[in-house]
Amino acid sequence: MLFDPTLCGEVPSSQNTILTALLCVGTFLSYLPQHLKILKRRSSDGISPYFILLGTVGAGSNITNIILLQFIALQCCTVQTYGACVASLLGILQVVIQGSMFYITFILYMSFFPAQNKYEEVVDSAEPETDSESRPLLLPRGSSSRGPASVEWQTAMWVAGAVVLHAGICVFMSVLLVTVIGPYAAPTRTWASLLGLFSLCLTCLQFFPQIIKTWRSGSVGAISIPMMLMQTPGGFVFAYSIAIRPGVNWSSWISTFVAATLQCVLLVICLSFEAQAKSQRALESTEATANDAAADAAASSSPAAAAEQASENTAT
Repeated sequence: MLFDPTLCGEVPSSQNTILTALLCVGTFLSYLPQHLKILKRRSSDGISPYFILLGTVGAGSNITNIILLQFIALQCCTVQTYGACVASLLGILQVVIQGSMFYITFILYMSFFPAQNKYEEVVDSAEPETDSESRPLLLPRGSSSRGPASVEWQTAMWVAGAVVLHAGICVFMSVLLVTVIGPYAAPTRTWASLLGLFSLCLTCLQFFPQIIKTWRSGSVGAISIPMMLMQTPGGFVFAYSIAIRPGVNWSSWISTFVAATLQCVLLVICLSFEAQAKSQRALESTEATANDAAADAAASSSPAAAAEQASENTAT
């Protein structure tokens, strides 16, 4: 099927355009707290590698899905006014922004992976060997050295390879189908729908590893609560705005809806742990203040007690 300009007559309403534009800005801003927290801590400790894997691969699949299903919006820009073109492309831009921001999270996760978690620590308790000049060849007794790569770091490297491979497959297959048989051919539409379903499956599973990791650790770690406070309600609005756009089927928005629901569960867990941590810090601060006050009181009363004891000794 060739491009038909008569199909470009349907333009999103002004209300939907404004909503989508606001969501684009909100999506971009909502990821900044997560990025800034990793940069501030200089550590991605507490983030599950499987959460990163499923989220990044799902985001890549979702981007490819929306571009292929709304490929006509790209071609319609050649015959539409600038305003109509921008309004038609906001749906694609919305998904691209969300996916790109998650890719940045993946890059930060790998860049600031905790150094102490990369390798197993090896403690050498044996006597050091020496060469002919009596110089030690091995580390002294009780010293530690860097051992083999840890399971967690190996998993992170495997995740990185899988993300790159998936992105390459999405780009190669999509370009091949669009250029060889066309963007509106049945195989191309089927490929897009399969990517949408794949994204749905990954999104349904995405938050489970992070929920389990956070629950077991009992700590929020590098996960940003402000990010989730913005994204959880925004996710439901996001899914709705995609669903009402012309030419989009349920496979494009259902994954966003499921993600918002599971993120709400993770948010509740993180808020609970954060409240417990604040209570513990307040209790420790109160105990420390009480101990300091007791120590000061004891120190101030010591001279008087010593003087009284000296007076008793003199009287005796």
